[in-house]
Amino acid sequence: MDSNGFKQIRRVILRRVLLVPVIILLLVCGTLVYYFANYSQQQVASELVRIASDHRRLIDQFFSERISDLQFISSNFNFNTLRYKSNLATIFYQLQSGSKAFFDLGVFDEQGNHVAYVGLYDLAGKNYAQTEWFKAVKEQGLYISDEFLGYRNIPHFIIAIKRVEGDRTWYIRATIDTFSFNDLVESIRVGKTGEAYIVNRQGILQTRRRSGGKVMETDEDYALYQIDDKEIHSFVTGGYWGQRYLYVIGPLKHLQWVLVVRQEIGDAYAPLTRAILVAIFMIIAGGAVVLVMTYIMATGLANQLMVSDMEKRQMRTQLIIAGKLAEVGEMSAGLAHEINNPLQVMKSERTLIEDILSDIEENEEIHDQENLRLIKDSVNQIGVQIERCGQITTGLLRFARKTESLMEQVKVQDFLPQVVGMIEQRARVENIRIVQKLDPDLPPILSDPNQLQQVFLNLLNNAVYALRGKDLGEIRIQAFQENNNITVTVTDNGCGISPEDMEKLFLPFFTTKPVGQGTGLGLSAVYGILKGLGGDITVSSELNVGTVFTVHLPPEPPGKEERIG
Repeated sequence: MDSNGFKQIRRVILRRVLLVPVIILLLVCGTLVYYFANYSQQQVASELVRIASDHRRLIDQFFSERISDLQFISSNFNFNTLRYKSNLATIFYQLQSGSKAFFDLGVFDEQGNHVAYVGLYDLAGKNYAQTEWFKAVKEQGLYISDEFLGYRNIPHFIIAIKRVEGDRTWYIRATIDTFSFNDLVESIRVGKTGEAYIVNRQGILQTRRRSGGKVMETDEDYALYQIDDKEIHSFVTGGYWGQRYLYVIGPLKHLQWVLVVRQEIGDAYAPLTRAILVAIFMIIAGGAVVLVMTYIMATGLANQLMVSDMEKRQMRTQLIIAGKLAEVGEMSAGLAHEINNPLQVMKSERTLIEDILSDIEENEEIHDQENLRLIKDSVNQIGVQIERCGQITTGLLRFARKTESLMEQVKVQDFLPQVVGMIEQRARVENIRIVQKLDPDLPPILSDPNQLQQVFLNLLNNAVYALRGKDLGEIRIQAFQENNNITVTVTDNGCGISPEDMEKLFLPFFTTKPVGQGTGLGLSAVYGILKGLGGDITVSSELNVGTVFTVHLPPEPPGKEERIG
């Protein structure tokens, strides 16, 4: 599996692991935030409605008390008593001791003449018959005016009561202190931007507006108001990109005024906004943690899959090698037995020839001693070659595991120079330098020297072949102890092995040599021998740089009985 396959697997795992949980998480969190936001908004609006309702009750109570004060005066004092300023002043000061809201007090006859007045202005004797408030109280009996300028030319409003005394009708009027009333209305404080003010049904401000707006000015936002003549209710105005307000509006009891309580949305929903931001932060932080953990898990799973894929491929390769080695072993066993039979015949015939030559020598029937010597040399050579063929067939039988290996104590630091000596002459002809770096203190191992000789001869021959025709060719042999094993490396700076050939390197009959120069059994035999001895072999190579074969030899082969020869 290459890196692209690894990344693809990781992406697939990330998509499958993250997609459904993230969608569910977003749906759950979005639903919770939505309902929480709606609930919180309702709670904020309900709280503002409660505050406005309490404040409206306070204002209604204010007017009820002022009306009750004037009704008490008109019921307990007659016109003749109140027409005298001194009597009116006494009553006025008593009213002020109970409430500072009264600014002045006046008594009017049926024609609208200002009979008596107590206050800061000189209003006594003036006629109000044509004024709006006088006409209204004459008709209604009780009248609370809007803010107006009047003779004093400053904004104020009055409370007037009609009194019928026998055949006489007269009126009592009190001016309410505008500043005191403003303070009462504006006393509400909600957050940083919450404010309260009063407008009439024409949208004229009857009290100051803290955010900007004087008494008797037109409220520019009045067109947005949703006024219910009976209930207090809330609503939101303004677009998402403009200034938005939460409004609570309720009519007052005694007059055609409307109490307005409003607060900027950002200020009203500040706790909600903070809670939502915290929730979003937690969702993002939790999502980041989930993403990181999922990425780590996906990477780990992808690594495990990659390792499993590599192990599967190695196992498949090993199975192929094992199968072919088994076939080679069976074939080698058959060949060894087939070759052994004529070798035994040849050995018997050689023995017979030697016996005949001995008889001829004893009888002195041959006078040409030179020819006799040549015949003896040939016979001896035949014996040597027969013995060599016997060793080859024995090796084939050992490779096929038809015979037991002969285990001996082998000192690798002494054994390797002997093997190097077998190919040293050939290396010298090829202008190849052999460098040995062997640890002299290596402990001996229990192994089969004949099979080890085959292993290292094969590796050295391959190294020599890889260095043919190369200037300054070099083979480096190193032996050192690694944990309990002996590690031997055979390194050359030859042509190297291509990546596509690396996986097939230990397969039987696979070779990169030209036809007739290699059977493809060398490295497969090396692999089989080392596995049989409990060892292992690995290879690393780079084209046009060189190759390194690393052999690991255990202290003793597993499952072998020690047989010292």
